[in-house]
Amino acid sequence: MLRQIAFVIVCVITLAYTMTFAQAPPLPKAQQPPPQQTTPRPAARGAAKAPTPLTLKQVLDSLSALKNSKRVEDQIAKAGVQFRATPETVDILKQYGASAKLISMVPPPPAAPAPPQPPEPKIAGVLTVVCEPIECMIVASEKYEGATQQGKKTISGLQAGAVNVEVFADGYDHVSRSVQMEEGKPREEKFSLKPGAVLRQQNARAALLKVMSAFGGTDGLAELGDIEGSGSMQWTASNGGVEQWPMTFTKRVGRDLATIFKPREGQCNGSVAAKVVKAECRGGLRNSGEKIAEQGTSLFLSYQLQDVLNALLTRPLTMAEGDDTRVESPDGQDYYVFTIGKDGLITDLIYRIGEDPPIRIQYSNYLSLNRSRYPGRISMGRLNAEPAWVFTISNVRSRVGRNE
Repeated sequence: MLRQIAFVIVCVITLAYTMTFAQAPPLPKAQQPPPQQTTPRPAARGAAKAPTPLTLKQVLDSLSALKNSKRVEDQIAKAGVQFRATPETVDILKQYGASAKLISMVPPPPAAPAPPQPPEPKIAGVLTVVCEPIECMIVASEKYEGATQQGKKTISGLQAGAVNVEVFADGYDHVSRSVQMEEGKPREEKFSLKPGAVLRQQNARAALLKVMSAFGGTDGLAELGDIEGSGSMQWTASNGGVEQWPMTFTKRVGRDLATIFKPREGQCNGSVAAKVVKAECRGGLRNSGEKIAEQGTSLFLSYQLQDVLNALLTRPLTMAEGDDTRVESPDGQDYYVFTIGKDGLITDLIYRIGEDPPIRIQYSNYLSLNRSRYPGRISMGRLNAEPAWVFTISNVRSRVGRNE
Protein backbone atom coordinates (compact mmCIF):
# COMPACT_ATOMS: atom_id res chain seq x y z
CA MET A 1 0.00 0.00 0.00
CA LEU A 2 2.82 2.36 0.89
CA ARG A 3 4.54 1.54 -2.34
CA GLN A 4 1.52 2.43 -4.35
CA ILE A 5 1.26 5.84 -2.63
CA ALA A 6 4.98 6.56 -3.24
CA PHE A 7 4.64 5.54 -6.93
CA VAL A 8 1.72 7.98 -7.41
CA ILE A 9 3.71 10.84 -5.86
CA VAL A 10 6.70 10.15 -8.12
CA CYS A 11 4.49 10.07 -11.21
CA VAL A 12 2.91 13.40 -10.30
CA ILE A 13 6.31 15.04 -9.80
CA THR A 14 7.66 13.61 -13.09
CA LEU A 15 4.62 14.80 -15.00
CA ALA A 16 4.88 18.29 -13.59
CA TYR A 17 8.57 18.54 -14.48
CA THR A 18 7.94 17.30 -18.05
CA MET A 19 5.20 19.89 -18.64
CA THR A 20 7.36 22.71 -17.33
CA PHE A 21 10.27 21.74 -19.59
CA ALA A 22 8.03 21.37 -22.66
CA GLN A 23 6.56 24.85 -22.23
CA ALA A 24 9.93 26.58 -21.76
CA PRO A 25 10.97 28.76 -24.83
CA PRO A 26 14.00 27.76 -26.96
CA LEU A 27 17.36 29.02 -25.79
CA PRO A 28 18.51 32.21 -27.55
CA LYS A 29 21.70 32.47 -29.50
CA ALA A 30 24.79 33.32 -27.59
CA GLN A 31 24.87 37.03 -26.70
CA GLN A 32 26.71 39.33 -24.38
CA PRO A 33 25.30 38.89 -20.94
CA PRO A 34 22.91 41.75 -20.03
CA PRO A 35 24.17 44.24 -17.51
CA GLN A 36 23.41 43.31 -14.03
CA GLN A 37 20.49 45.18 -12.54
CA THR A 38 20.63 46.27 -8.98
CA THR A 39 17.64 45.09 -7.10
CA PRO A 40 16.37 47.94 -4.90
CA ARG A 41 16.55 47.29 -1.27
CA PRO A 42 13.33 47.56 0.71
CA ALA A 43 12.99 50.89 2.48
CA ALA A 44 13.94 50.91 6.08
CA ARG A 45 11.00 50.96 8.44
CA GLY A 46 10.34 54.58 9.55
CA ALA A 47 9.75 55.97 13.05
CA ALA A 48 6.36 55.52 14.65
CA LYS A 49 3.69 58.06 13.59
CA ALA A 50 3.28 60.97 16.05
CA PRO A 51 0.01 60.93 17.99
CA THR A 52 -2.71 63.40 16.97
CA PRO A 53 -3.14 66.34 19.39
CA LEU A 54 -6.21 66.04 21.54
CA THR A 55 -9.32 68.11 20.98
CA LEU A 56 -11.12 69.83 23.81
CA LYS A 57 -13.88 67.26 23.59
CA GLN A 58 -11.37 64.39 23.91
CA VAL A 59 -9.81 65.96 26.98
CA LEU A 60 -13.20 66.52 28.56
CA ASP A 61 -14.27 62.96 27.76
CA SER A 62 -11.07 61.63 29.32
CA LEU A 63 -11.53 63.73 32.46
CA SER A 64 -15.12 62.56 32.71
CA ALA A 65 -14.28 58.88 32.11
CA LEU A 66 -10.96 58.54 33.99
CA LYS A 67 -11.82 60.76 36.92
CA ASN A 68 -8.08 61.33 37.17
CA SER A 69 -6.46 64.54 36.01
CA LYS A 70 -2.96 63.02 36.30
CA ARG A 71 -3.67 60.40 33.62
CA VAL A 72 -5.08 63.02 31.29
CA GLU A 73 -1.97 65.12 31.91
CA ASP A 74 0.12 62.18 30.67
CA GLN A 75 -1.98 61.98 27.52
CA ILE A 76 -1.52 65.69 26.89
CA ALA A 77 2.23 65.42 27.54
CA LYS A 78 2.48 62.79 24.77
CA ALA A 79 0.04 64.18 22.21
CA GLY A 80 -0.49 67.87 22.99
CA VAL A 81 -3.78 69.63 22.38
CA GLN A 82 -5.48 71.39 19.50
CA PHE A 83 -7.04 74.23 21.50
CA ARG A 84 -6.02 77.30 23.51
CA ALA A 85 -6.52 78.22 27.15
CA THR A 86 -9.06 80.99 26.63
CA PRO A 87 -10.96 82.12 29.74
CA GLU A 88 -14.04 80.20 28.60
CA THR A 89 -12.03 77.02 27.96
CA VAL A 90 -10.33 77.24 31.37
CA ASP A 91 -13.73 77.56 33.07
CA ILE A 92 -14.98 74.38 31.32
CA LEU A 93 -11.84 72.44 32.21
CA LYS A 94 -12.20 73.39 35.88
CA GLN A 95 -15.81 72.25 35.83
CA TYR A 96 -14.58 68.82 34.64
CA GLY A 97 -11.99 68.59 37.42
CA ALA A 98 -8.84 69.62 35.53
CA SER A 99 -5.90 70.41 37.80
CA ALA A 100 -3.88 73.60 37.68
CA LYS A 101 -1.01 71.64 36.12
CA LEU A 102 -3.24 70.29 33.34
CA ILE A 103 -4.51 73.79 32.60
CA SER A 104 -0.92 75.09 32.50
CA MET A 105 -0.12 72.51 29.81
CA VAL A 106 -2.68 74.05 27.46
CA PRO A 107 -1.02 76.83 25.44
CA PRO A 108 -2.42 80.35 25.98
CA PRO A 109 -4.23 82.23 23.22
CA PRO A 110 -2.00 84.17 20.83
CA ALA A 111 -1.37 87.77 21.83
CA ALA A 112 -3.51 90.39 20.08
CA PRO A 113 -1.64 92.07 17.26
CA ALA A 114 -0.28 95.50 18.12
CA PRO A 115 -2.46 98.32 16.74
CA PRO A 116 -1.01 100.12 13.75
CA GLN A 117 0.91 103.26 14.58
CA PRO A 118 -1.16 106.39 13.90
CA PRO A 119 0.21 108.75 11.28
CA GLU A 120 2.22 111.68 12.48
CA PRO A 121 -0.18 114.56 13.29
CA LYS A 122 -0.14 117.64 11.11
CA ILE A 123 0.81 120.74 13.09
CA ALA A 124 -1.11 123.94 12.48
CA GLY A 125 0.35 127.41 12.38
CA VAL A 126 0.31 129.77 15.35
CA LEU A 127 -3.17 130.74 16.66
CA THR A 128 -3.49 134.29 18.00
CA VAL A 129 -6.49 134.76 20.31
CA VAL A 130 -7.72 138.34 20.77
CA CYS A 131 -10.09 139.16 23.65
CA GLU A 132 -12.09 142.35 24.17
CA PRO A 133 -13.08 144.37 26.14
CA ILE A 134 -11.13 142.64 28.92
CA GLU A 135 -8.22 140.22 29.38
CA CYS A 136 -9.35 136.60 29.25
CA MET A 137 -8.15 133.09 30.08
CA ILE A 138 -7.96 130.57 27.24
CA VAL A 139 -8.51 126.82 26.88
CA ALA A 140 -7.66 125.29 23.48
CA SER A 141 -8.28 121.60 22.72
CA GLU A 142 -9.07 121.03 26.43
CA LYS A 143 -5.67 122.42 27.50
CA TYR A 144 -5.30 125.59 29.56
CA GLU A 145 -3.12 128.01 27.61
CA GLY A 146 -2.97 130.93 30.07
CA ALA A 147 -4.27 134.50 29.92
CA THR A 148 -4.00 137.22 27.31
CA GLN A 149 -1.66 140.15 27.75
CA GLN A 150 -2.74 143.46 26.27
CA GLY A 151 -5.68 141.60 24.79
CA LYS A 152 -3.69 138.93 22.90
CA LYS A 153 -2.28 135.42 23.36
CA THR A 154 -0.41 133.27 20.82
CA ILE A 155 -0.73 129.48 20.93
CA SER A 156 1.55 127.09 19.03
CA GLY A 157 1.72 123.31 18.64
CA LEU A 158 -1.97 122.81 17.87
CA GLN A 159 -2.94 120.01 15.50
CA ALA A 160 -4.41 120.97 12.15
CA GLY A 161 -8.16 120.64 11.90
CA ALA A 162 -11.03 121.79 14.11
CA VAL A 163 -9.77 123.22 17.41
CA ASN A 164 -12.25 124.05 20.18
CA VAL A 165 -11.30 127.35 21.84
CA GLU A 166 -12.96 128.64 25.05
CA VAL A 167 -12.31 132.01 26.67
CA PHE A 168 -13.22 133.09 30.21
CA ALA A 169 -13.18 136.29 32.25
CA ASP A 170 -14.52 136.98 35.73
CA GLY A 171 -18.05 138.37 35.54
CA TYR A 172 -18.38 137.76 31.79
CA ASP A 173 -20.19 134.99 29.93
CA HIS A 174 -17.69 132.47 28.61
CA VAL A 175 -17.46 131.99 24.86
CA SER A 176 -16.73 128.69 23.06
CA ARG A 177 -15.99 128.40 19.35
CA SER A 178 -14.63 125.82 16.91
CA VAL A 179 -11.69 127.25 14.94
CA GLN A 180 -10.53 125.52 11.75
CA MET A 181 -6.73 125.46 11.69
CA GLU A 182 -4.66 124.63 8.60
CA GLU A 183 -1.26 122.95 8.56
CA GLY A 184 1.51 125.53 8.90
CA LYS A 185 -0.88 128.47 8.39
CA PRO A 186 -1.23 131.08 11.19
CA ARG A 187 -4.64 132.46 12.15
CA GLU A 188 -6.08 135.21 14.36
CA GLU A 189 -9.42 134.73 16.13
CA LYS A 190 -11.30 137.55 17.91
CA PHE A 191 -13.60 137.02 20.91
CA SER A 192 -15.93 139.73 22.24
CA LEU A 193 -16.97 138.88 25.78
CA LYS A 194 -20.30 140.06 27.14
CA PRO A 195 -20.89 140.89 30.81
CA GLY A 196 -22.91 138.34 32.74
CA ALA A 197 -26.22 139.20 34.40
CA VAL A 198 -24.69 140.04 37.80
CA LEU A 199 -21.97 142.23 36.31
CA ARG A 200 -24.49 144.06 34.12
CA GLN A 201 -26.56 144.87 37.21
CA GLN A 202 -23.47 146.16 39.00
CA ASN A 203 -22.46 148.22 35.99
CA ALA A 204 -25.96 149.70 35.71
CA ARG A 205 -25.90 150.80 39.32
CA ALA A 206 -22.47 152.36 38.80
CA ALA A 207 -23.74 154.14 35.66
CA LEU A 208 -26.66 155.63 37.56
CA LEU A 209 -24.28 156.94 40.24
CA LYS A 210 -22.24 158.53 37.43
CA VAL A 211 -25.41 160.24 36.17
CA MET A 212 -26.24 161.43 39.68
CA SER A 213 -22.75 162.88 39.98
CA ALA A 214 -23.12 164.72 36.66
CA PHE A 215 -26.30 166.33 38.02
CA GLY A 216 -24.47 167.53 41.14
CA GLY A 217 -25.24 164.59 43.42
CA THR A 218 -27.95 164.86 46.06
CA ASP A 219 -27.36 168.61 46.43
CA GLY A 220 -27.81 169.12 42.70
CA LEU A 221 -31.03 167.12 42.65
CA ALA A 222 -32.28 169.15 45.59
CA GLU A 223 -31.70 172.31 43.55
CA LEU A 224 -33.91 170.90 40.78
CA GLY A 225 -36.71 170.21 43.24
CA ASP A 226 -37.79 173.88 43.38
CA ILE A 227 -37.17 175.76 40.12
CA GLU A 228 -38.68 178.36 37.85
CA GLY A 229 -37.90 179.29 34.27
CA SER A 230 -39.14 180.44 30.91
CA GLY A 231 -39.10 179.32 27.30
CA SER A 232 -41.61 177.99 24.79
CA MET A 233 -43.85 175.00 24.10
CA GLN A 234 -44.23 173.66 20.57
CA TRP A 235 -46.65 170.97 19.47
CA THR A 236 -47.98 169.42 16.29
CA ALA A 237 -51.71 169.92 15.77
CA SER A 238 -54.03 167.25 14.39
CA ASN A 239 -53.98 168.94 10.97
CA GLY A 240 -50.17 168.63 10.85
CA GLY A 241 -49.50 172.26 11.59
CA VAL A 242 -46.92 173.30 14.16
CA GLU A 243 -47.98 175.67 16.95
CA GLN A 244 -45.75 177.42 19.47
CA TRP A 245 -46.63 179.21 22.72
CA PRO A 246 -44.29 181.19 24.96
CA MET A 247 -44.33 179.81 28.48
CA THR A 248 -43.13 180.34 32.03
CA PHE A 249 -43.21 177.72 34.75
CA THR A 250 -42.74 177.29 38.46
CA LYS A 251 -42.11 173.83 39.90
CA ARG A 252 -42.34 173.30 43.62
CA VAL A 253 -40.96 170.45 45.72
CA GLY A 254 -42.97 167.32 45.00
CA ARG A 255 -45.26 167.01 42.01
CA ASP A 256 -46.69 170.54 41.92
CA LEU A 257 -46.34 172.67 38.78
CA ALA A 258 -47.77 175.95 37.56
CA THR A 259 -47.49 177.11 33.92
CA ILE A 260 -48.45 180.25 32.04
CA PHE A 261 -48.79 180.25 28.25
CA LYS A 262 -49.05 183.62 26.45
CA PRO A 263 -49.64 183.30 22.71
CA ARG A 264 -50.99 186.28 20.71
CA GLU A 265 -54.54 184.99 20.93
CA GLY A 266 -54.71 185.14 24.72
CA GLN A 267 -53.39 183.43 27.84
CA CYS A 268 -53.72 179.99 29.44
CA ASN A 269 -52.81 179.10 33.03
CA GLY A 270 -52.15 175.45 33.79
CA SER A 271 -51.47 173.64 37.06
CA VAL A 272 -50.88 170.24 38.57
CA ALA A 273 -51.60 169.86 42.27
CA ALA A 274 -52.27 166.61 44.11
CA LYS A 275 -52.22 164.81 40.73
CA VAL A 276 -55.10 166.98 39.45
CA VAL A 277 -54.45 168.82 36.16
CA LYS A 278 -56.31 172.04 35.47
CA ALA A 279 -56.21 174.76 32.81
CA GLU A 280 -58.01 178.04 32.35
CA CYS A 281 -57.71 180.21 29.23
CA ARG A 282 -58.67 183.81 28.45
CA GLY A 283 -59.07 185.91 25.33
CA GLY A 284 -59.18 184.11 22.01
CA LEU A 285 -58.11 180.83 23.65
CA ARG A 286 -61.12 180.66 25.93
CA ASN A 287 -62.93 177.31 25.50
CA SER A 288 -60.35 176.23 22.90
CA GLY A 289 -56.90 176.28 24.48
CA GLU A 290 -57.64 174.49 27.74
CA LYS A 291 -57.00 171.01 26.35
CA ILE A 292 -53.62 171.99 24.93
CA ALA A 293 -52.66 173.77 28.15
CA GLU A 294 -53.62 170.72 30.23
CA GLN A 295 -51.70 168.30 28.01
CA GLY A 296 -48.64 170.51 27.85
CA THR A 297 -48.55 171.10 31.61
CA SER A 298 -49.01 167.39 32.38
CA LEU A 299 -46.34 166.24 29.92
CA PHE A 300 -43.83 168.86 31.05
CA LEU A 301 -44.17 167.68 34.67
CA SER A 302 -44.23 163.95 33.89
CA TYR A 303 -40.71 163.74 32.52
CA GLN A 304 -38.76 166.12 34.75
CA LEU A 305 -35.34 164.47 34.99
CA GLN A 306 -34.95 164.95 38.72
CA ASP A 307 -38.16 163.00 39.29
CA VAL A 308 -37.08 160.27 36.83
CA LEU A 309 -33.74 159.88 38.63
CA ASN A 310 -35.38 159.66 42.04
CA ALA A 311 -37.67 156.92 40.72
CA LEU A 312 -34.76 154.97 39.20
CA LEU A 313 -32.86 154.93 42.52
CA THR A 314 -35.38 152.46 43.94
CA ARG A 315 -35.82 150.25 40.83
CA PRO A 316 -33.91 147.20 39.54
CA LEU A 317 -31.35 148.20 36.92
CA THR A 318 -29.29 146.34 34.31
CA MET A 319 -27.02 147.43 31.49
CA ALA A 320 -28.37 146.73 28.02
CA GLU A 321 -26.61 143.73 26.48
CA GLY A 322 -23.85 144.85 24.14
CA ASP A 323 -24.23 148.58 24.93
CA ASP A 324 -22.56 150.13 27.98
CA THR A 325 -24.35 153.49 27.47
CA ARG A 326 -27.92 152.18 27.88
CA VAL A 327 -29.48 151.25 31.22
CA GLU A 328 -32.71 149.27 31.44
CA SER A 329 -35.17 149.17 34.31
CA PRO A 330 -37.91 146.60 33.71
CA ASP A 331 -40.79 146.31 36.14
CA GLY A 332 -44.10 144.52 36.27
CA GLN A 333 -46.02 147.66 35.38
CA ASP A 334 -43.69 149.89 33.37
CA TYR A 335 -40.31 149.98 31.67
CA TYR A 336 -37.48 152.55 31.47
CA VAL A 337 -34.51 152.62 29.11
CA PHE A 338 -32.18 155.60 29.28
CA THR A 339 -29.04 156.50 27.36
CA ILE A 340 -26.07 158.21 28.99
CA GLY A 341 -23.91 160.68 27.08
CA LYS A 342 -20.15 161.00 27.38
CA ASP A 343 -20.61 163.80 29.95
CA GLY A 344 -22.69 161.49 32.17
CA LEU A 345 -25.96 163.32 31.44
CA ILE A 346 -29.06 161.53 30.19
CA THR A 347 -29.70 162.15 26.50
CA ASP A 348 -32.56 159.76 25.74
CA LEU A 349 -35.34 158.10 27.72
CA ILE A 350 -37.83 155.48 26.53
CA TYR A 351 -40.80 154.87 28.80
CA ARG A 352 -43.62 152.37 28.42
CA ILE A 353 -46.59 151.54 30.63
CA GLY A 354 -47.88 147.98 30.28
CA GLU A 355 -48.62 147.19 26.65
CA ASP A 356 -49.05 150.82 25.59
CA PRO A 357 -46.84 152.13 22.78
CA PRO A 358 -43.54 153.43 24.22
CA ILE A 359 -42.84 157.15 24.50
CA ARG A 360 -39.45 158.63 23.70
CA ILE A 361 -38.13 161.69 25.50
CA GLN A 362 -34.92 163.41 24.37
CA TYR A 363 -32.88 165.77 26.55
CA SER A 364 -30.28 168.16 25.16
CA ASN A 365 -28.76 171.67 25.39
CA TYR A 366 -28.22 171.42 29.14
CA LEU A 367 -28.16 174.65 31.15
CA SER A 368 -26.06 175.16 34.27
CA LEU A 369 -27.55 175.98 37.65
CA ASN A 370 -25.56 176.51 40.84
CA ARG A 371 -24.48 172.89 41.25
CA SER A 372 -26.76 171.05 38.87
CA ARG A 373 -27.76 170.91 35.19
CA TYR A 374 -31.15 171.28 33.53
CA PRO A 375 -32.03 170.31 29.93
CA GLY A 376 -32.59 173.31 27.68
CA ARG A 377 -34.61 171.21 25.23
CA ILE A 378 -37.06 168.41 26.06
CA SER A 379 -38.80 166.69 23.13
CA MET A 380 -41.49 163.98 23.39
CA GLY A 381 -43.22 161.66 20.97
CA ARG A 382 -43.84 158.08 19.96
CA LEU A 383 -40.85 155.82 19.34
CA ASN A 384 -39.54 155.99 15.76
CA ALA A 385 -41.61 159.11 15.03
CA GLU A 386 -41.00 162.84 14.98
CA PRO A 387 -41.50 164.55 18.38
CA ALA A 388 -45.05 165.80 18.90
CA TRP A 389 -44.14 168.11 21.81
CA VAL A 390 -40.98 170.21 22.24
CA PHE A 391 -40.21 172.35 25.29
CA THR A 392 -37.38 174.83 24.82
CA ILE A 393 -36.06 176.43 28.02
CA SER A 394 -34.15 179.67 27.63
CA ASN A 395 -33.40 180.19 31.34
CA VAL A 396 -33.95 178.35 34.59
CA ARG A 397 -33.32 179.28 38.21
CA SER A 398 -33.33 177.27 41.42
CA ARG A 399 -35.33 178.71 44.29
CA VAL A 400 -33.42 176.50 46.73
CA GLY A 401 -30.22 178.48 46.40
CA ARG A 402 -32.13 181.75 46.51
CA ASN A 403 -33.94 180.84 49.71
CA GLU A 404 -30.77 179.84 51.62
